[in-house]
Amino acid sequence: RKNNMEIIGDWLSWSNLFYMIGLGVAGYATSVTAKNRNMVIQFGEFIKAVEDGMRDKKLTKAEKDKIMKEALDVAKAFVQSKWKLW
Repeated sequence: RKNNMEIIGDWLSWSNLFYMIGLGVAGYATSVTAKNRNMVIQFGEFIKAVEDGMRDKKLTKAEKDKIMKEALDVAKAFVQSKWKLW
């Protein structure tokens, strides 16, 4: 018959510790992604606007305006994300 320390020792191992750390990191990453989803979407739209604008190596006024709008949307999403955390 095993005593309590032997039973606990069977559960506590390096592989179980790394597994639990991995689960914690994955859970944290999922929650951060869910909270900052709007920021990720806005950043993607900003990158697309820059790519579209730079396709011909020149930026027109309309393209500059669109890029600036998307940059402001990213900044707004970032501020809203931080405000919600506090």
